[in-house]
Amino acid sequence: MQCVPLRRLIQTAYVAFANGPIPSPTQLQILDGPAWIDSDPYDITAKAVGNAPMDQMFGPMLQVLLEDRFKLKVHHDFREAPVYALTIAKSGLKMTRTPEGSCTPLDINHPPSPPAPGQTPNLCGPDRMGKNGPNTTMGGHGMTIADLAGILSKNVDRPIVDKTDLAGRFDFHLEFAGGMADDTGTSIYTAVQEQLGLKLTPDKGPVEVLVIDHVEKPSEN
Repeated sequence: MQCVPLRRLIQTAYVAFANGPIPSPTQLQILDGPAWIDSDPYDITAKAVGNAPMDQMFGPMLQVLLEDRFKLKVHHDFREAPVYALTIAKSGLKMTRTPEGSCTPLDINHPPSPPAPGQTPNLCGPDRMGKNGPNTTMGGHGMTIADLAGILSKNVDRPIVDKTDLAGRFDFHLEFAGGMADDTGTSIYTAVQEQLGLKLTPDKGPVEVLVIDHVEKPSEN
């Protein structure tokens, strides 16, 4: 890993790959860290003993490295904070359910075979954010509502709490003007309601956070 700030390494080890080979789209707020966890980038060159799975290297094994070299100590906690409650709008859900077996969740330990020429891998997951004129576009195939909430949270000013009780996987496409409310076009909040049939309502609730109890700059190699 090259030129990576410590905050991103913590997100990788303790959030994205903390629970298995399918990376979590959720990002947790990291509290109480010094400023250098964002300003100082690091290169990591490490070799695992044996044939370690990728998720183990990027999750538990990276945790051990950070705890050894940075003397890192963290704990999970819940803090009362402003959130958006994600619910089904009165107009009804407008997303399409993904047909069973039509995509495969990305497993970092078993990457898919290269697609045939002219084809793309049929993976469940988000599309790359793009542009349509002045508007931002985002979408996904085979996404759970938790996945969707994690992606939307990166484009609004507070975490999103799923209160839809919707199970299964969905396809969606969203187009909006910028990441925040914007009077020159459709805000992401309006787009979520009109295009997905969901609603983001300001609320307060417990939010999971990751708290840094102790951290030190590593010694030189």
